[in-house]
Amino acid sequence: MLKLVNSSNTAVRIMGARNYLYATLITSGLLGAVDLLWLPYSTVRFSPLNWHDIRAVALCICLAGLVSWLVTRRLRDDRSRAGQFVRRASDFLGSLVLVAAAFVPLLICTTILMHVASATGRPLADPVLAAIDARMGFDWLWFLSVTNNQLVAPVLIFAYHALGPQVPFVLLLNIATNRNDRSLQFIAMLAVSSVLAGAIMTLVPAEGAYAYFKPTAEQFNHFTAQAGMWHHETLMALRSGEPFDLIMTRSNGLVTFPSYHTALGIIVVYALRDYRWLMWPIAVLNALMIIATLPEGGHHLIDVLAGAMVGVASIFAVRLIGAYERGKADSVARSAVGSTAGR
Repeated sequence: MLKLVNSSNTAVRIMGARNYLYATLITSGLLGAVDLLWLPYSTVRFSPLNWHDIRAVALCICLAGLVSWLVTRRLRDDRSRAGQFVRRASDFLGSLVLVAAAFVPLLICTTILMHVASATGRPLADPVLAAIDARMGFDWLWFLSVTNNQLVAPVLIFAYHALGPQVPFVLLLNIATNRNDRSLQFIAMLAVSSVLAGAIMTLVPAEGAYAYFKPTAEQFNHFTAQAGMWHHETLMALRSGEPFDLIMTRSNGLVTFPSYHTALGIIVVYALRDYRWLMWPIAVLNALMIIATLPEGGHHLIDVLAGAMVGVASIFAVRLIGAYERGKADSVARSAVGSTAGR
């Protein structure tokens, strides 16, 4: 019976990993198709400089994959301690290749979409977003004044900027623990959240609370000098109607509504649920990060609420894939149990 349970869990992982990968690749393909159809009618131009970097990354992925395959094939029957160590290192490299092959195309397609979607002359929605905040009783300038002190601001700054390294950390942690299904599930959630965020930002363009409220330098002097405004120069260039050369390595995050920091923070915590000792500290850190999206990230409160909805919806959508695969595996296990009992 224990063997059947273990076999069922293994089947769930394998089928889940496969379908998470398929879901990500299909999403990247659809985003790529949208990019190709939209780019000719946009002022955004995909710079030829990008192809050098894309070729270099693709070559690295292919070479790493080839090395992993050759080493694994060569050492598949080697039971020595050194051979097993090299085999595990090769498996790690192979998993890294798999994750990169899923993540890199998604990153490229998403980056292009965010820039093309931002290159619009549609009116900015910040007056409406600020009005919604006001109706909820939230005063952004008051909140900025409360958090702008030498004790609170540094904590929020650290929490806000600590989110970026969490994405590669989650991927590497799952690869190291031989959980490719979790890595691919995480990337699938990023794919779904990117689609949702891209669709919403296309319909609701916004520049952020700093650009709208225009606080003086003294009002946020304990936060970073470019708080909430890192993206603004690029956004205005995209909205100017002038040609814009997109260079991937110089791109900035452009999603204001919804707050993608909030969505990603929730997804990261969920992705660490198998590591409870780590999940709870990261949950506290990302809770602070979500608070920091207001004074440091320059988001309206409604941006944060919408971002939370995107994060939860992405988790729910990807969980449906896992539930489907678990149902199939359980059905196979029940059939095997019945067959065994009938002997």
